[in-house]
Amino acid sequence: MKKSLVLSLAVLSTLSFSTLNAFSLGDAAGALSSMSATTTQQSEKTTQKTQQTSTSALTGMLSSQLGISDKQAAGGVGSILSYAQSALPSNDYTKLASAVPDASSMLSMAPKSTNALSSLGSLGSTASSAASMAGLASQFSALGLDSGMITKFVSIMMDYFKQSGSTDAMGVLSGLFSK
Repeated sequence: MKKSLVLSLAVLSTLSFSTLNAFSLGDAAGALSSMSATTTQQSEKTTQKTQQTSTSALTGMLSSQLGISDKQAAGGVGSILSYAQSALPSNDYTKLASAVPDASSMLSMAPKSTNALSSLGSLGSTASSAASMAGLASQFSALGLDSGMITKFVSIMMDYFKQSGSTDAMGVLSGLFSK
């Protein structure tokens, strides 16, 4: 904004006195405000585009390699994140989620689990783990994907983490699905 102000003042100073009289201070302030708003909008668009590019890199890998829609890809990643959130300690989940572009948006795209086994959580960790995995399969089914796709998703996500240098997330995801 300081550069814009300096540039605007320089332009105004080069105008002749008669031309300068044609502008009011309100006009100058409006022009500067408009320039600032445009810069802010461009910055926001760049940030959104970067997030979409990152998100579409992961969903794009899943879509192209599995022949599924971007919505199914995002919903599947969200379902895996939802499963991880319930099965992992918070610090491990944070490592995983931070490696997934726009993880909160992906989580919101996961279908709600309609698994009747979820009430088994109080019976112990084995029953709870089975219930959580059944819930994940239920979410994939709601997306029109069979449960065999879960391992394919995990494999592609591991490749994505490897390419992006997210070794912590690779370890967490690998550990989650090797239990």
